[in-house]
Amino acid sequence: MTDFQASGGIQGRQFADQCDQLLRHYGFTLGGRLVLGEIGVEIDRVATSPAGREVWFEYKGSVQGSRPGLIRTNTLKKAVANGALVAGIAERRPFVVLTSHLPGAGAGLAMLDVARRLGYFTDVVCIYTPADTQRLRSL
Repeated sequence: MTDFQASGGIQGRQFADQCDQLLRHYGFTLGGRLVLGEIGVEIDRVATSPAGREVWFEYKGSVQGSRPGLIRTNTLKKAVANGALVAGIAERRPFVVLTSHLPGAGAGLAMLDVARRLGYFTDVVCIYTPADTQRLRSL
């Protein structure tokens, strides 16, 4: 494994730890990962909200890099594809993407806007934006 890949793995675990801490802060009970084999999607974290609702979370972020989180187009496309696939199953739970960074303009923002309009995500939350994280209370 290259140094770049090793660094990416470490950063991914650090970001996942931050997401888990945030969810605990908002009163979620954390479960494990979930593989939806019939559609080829892996849910990063199944959690139960304080209201008792099961929520599926996808973590897309990094603490470093020139194009972290959903700013990176291929990362955004994977989140959109997963959201579209999850939207098509009957046993769907609320599907929330937690990210370190959101696209602010251009094609990335356009893709994210269309995916939201189509209902692929229950929400997309930048974990470093307090106004975003407050929306976790509504789950």
